[in-house]
Amino acid sequence: MKVRLADIAREAAVSEATVSRVLNGKPGVTEETRRLVVSVAARLGRDTSSVYAHGEDIVGILAPDLTNPIFPQMISAIDDELAARGMSSMIVARAFSVERERDALESLVAAGACGLIVLSGHHANALSPVDHYRLLLERGVRLAYINGRRENLSGTFISVDETYAVSAAVEHLAALGHRSVGLAVGDEHTYPVREKTRAFNELIERGNTVAKQIAFTDFSHEGGFQAALELVRRGCTGILCGSDVMALGVIEGAASMGLSVPNDISVVGFDDIAFGRYTSPALTTIRQPVPVIARAAVNAVIATDSEDRRAPRADILVRPELVVRGSTAPPAC
Repeated sequence: MKVRLADIAREAAVSEATVSRVLNGKPGVTEETRRLVVSVAARLGRDTSSVYAHGEDIVGILAPDLTNPIFPQMISAIDDELAARGMSSMIVARAFSVERERDALESLVAAGACGLIVLSGHHANALSPVDHYRLLLERGVRLAYINGRRENLSGTFISVDETYAVSAAVEHLAALGHRSVGLAVGDEHTYPVREKTRAFNELIERGNTVAKQIAFTDFSHEGGFQAALELVRRGCTGILCGSDVMALGVIEGAASMGLSVPNDISVVGFDDIAFGRYTSPALTTIRQPVPVIARAAVNAVIATDSEDRRAPRADILVRPELVVRGSTAPPAC
């Protein structure tokens, strides 16, 4: 049964005239209202493919949240890359559940996005279903996934070389004289955590003399605080964190125990968010090559008329950089 204008108007809380203007590409409607009507129409089953004639100029970006500064940093870099090519972005955040992520991606496509870039989405969680990605791929939507990968799923996967990152951080701490190093990370079912813990364990198995301890909390300031309490009690004098936000929590957790960084505990972050450069001490960290990641993601979702829009699978591994600042030093004893 054909979806009526009245049905869409009722769901979107607008007039039928507004729905008609949107679906026929007429002016006189705000962009916010246009996106709302298109999203509702698509959800109800109305064909919205002709609403945005300029859809080839738009790329959708989906992030799990904006509280971790690395996500706005990535979004900004992607938007800059698109702008340099005369294109625009549409951004949706806080899609925590699979259902919300699915709906958000569908809304971006309905609003005219020719491709989608997913930052740390459910593709990175081994326990999450990925059928909503497959449905989009079958419709010819190009997908780039940042920080995570899944087997048997098409699209372009762009991830940081976690093996190099962990090796660089642990070797730096070992060279300073630390013999008990801890790893503070989040959900062990996510790709970045699995890769970090795999690389961390392999360092020990290869004969590295550094003793290892791992604390699984979450990628937040509170998670870092809790990880500090656990790892310091296990005797760690150096801690590698899964994010800079966690690292700042570790520093506060150490302070709550009467310890200072780097005199008593050395801390290495991950991401290189701007705030970490201005803390006291400034944060030693693993810098994600954000401009490189952004360029690769945009390249993956932009298709010319001659290209097959159902692109095959591609895996891109980018190398990060160890940035040494004031939060690491030789152990006190």
